[in-house]
Amino acid sequence: MYVQGVSTRKVKAITEQFCGVEVSATQVSRAASQLDEVLQEWRERLQGDIQYLYVDALYEKVREAGQVRDTAVLMAQGLLWRVKGRF
Repeated sequence: MYVQGVSTRKVKAITEQFCGVEVSATQVSRAASQLDEVLQEWRERLQGDIQYLYVDALYEKVREAGQVRDTAVLMAQGLLWRVKGRF
């Protein structure tokens, strides 16, 4: 929901429906804000010994609001290159 830019109200409703826990719009906004920080740190992290990073998407059919739609499943795979004397 976060990646798709779903509104705070919809996230609140979905969370309550699936998790059975009531959350306020403020809590959803606060969680999204914290997630922004974590994702930014992850995007800027050092890749270490990873020489190649493959990113791809596989499309799967999912049922959403009574309709079947194609949705991307994102995949990432890093290839570690062994350097003589290391690892």
